[in-house]
Amino acid sequence: MSNFTIDAQTTIHQVVLKVLDLQSQIDFYEQVVGLTLASKTENSALLATAQDGEIIIELHSTAEKNQPAKGTGLFHLALLLPSRKAFATKFFDIIRSKKVINSPEEQAVHFPHTEKILPIARLDRASDHGYSEAFYIFDIEGNGIEFYADRPQQEWSSYPSGSEPLNIAELAAIADYTSDGKLPSTTTIGHIHLRVDKIEETVYFYHEVLGFEKKQVLEDVFFVSAGDYHHHIAGNTWSGENIAYPLGIHTGLKNIKIKLPTEEAYEQLKNHVKQFIPMQDIGDCFIVEDPSKNQIMFIKD
Repeated sequence: MSNFTIDAQTTIHQVVLKVLDLQSQIDFYEQVVGLTLASKTENSALLATAQDGEIIIELHSTAEKNQPAKGTGLFHLALLLPSRKAFATKFFDIIRSKKVINSPEEQAVHFPHTEKILPIARLDRASDHGYSEAFYIFDIEGNGIEFYADRPQQEWSSYPSGSEPLNIAELAAIADYTSDGKLPSTTTIGHIHLRVDKIEETVYFYHEVLGFEKKQVLEDVFFVSAGDYHHHIAGNTWSGENIAYPLGIHTGLKNIKIKLPTEEAYEQLKNHVKQFIPMQDIGDCFIVEDPSKNQIMFIKD
């Protein structure tokens, strides 16, 4: 058993997605999520929290078919908003938006004139997790997105699993209904939730190999973090065990970019990891795969 722990200031920096329809996904992440297009090429796009903000999502049009309905990969990426007011504002922006539907069948009713998937979101659910308040949508290619705001740390419960309904009345009272729908520039990717094919092997990888601290491990879901955060990475087997690994041609997760705060922290992690598994060392970053073939790139600040 290793005593190594990853630096407590480690953060989720970016999520890179493979997409089928690049322009429709750009439209979605700008018009619905509220990000800003920072740059675009024929085959890729970078999306930031503001015109001069951090780039947090990359889109690459390398996919040729949809990801398997039951396969490993991204369950959701989680956008951490800086305040409860910002969360409430975005929640009601999504609820009131004409770009949000509840099902593909609803699209057929409202948009019978086109077979093209429009930049719309499907609202999934909303929950009070105790440590945070959150709501969830899907993008137009089925990638899950969580919007959330943390409560003060002294109010966090001991375990990150479990939920209660949101207090909609309280949120309605503090929301800004004049918002343009854009995310605050200080929005970050707070955590990632993955679909994995085995809990025990995956927890070993994230805890022993990468050095994340175990926050909660159940039969079908786990939560790990850097430092004392509630979780930076979660994984579940809710689709079953021994499920398919998506291929490079499938939509969905290409990789997660995780940032180490210093050169020293980066080198310590790299030297620890290479004792356990092979890696791609590309000079200013290195890449590994978890047991479910989810790719992780480590970079330094």
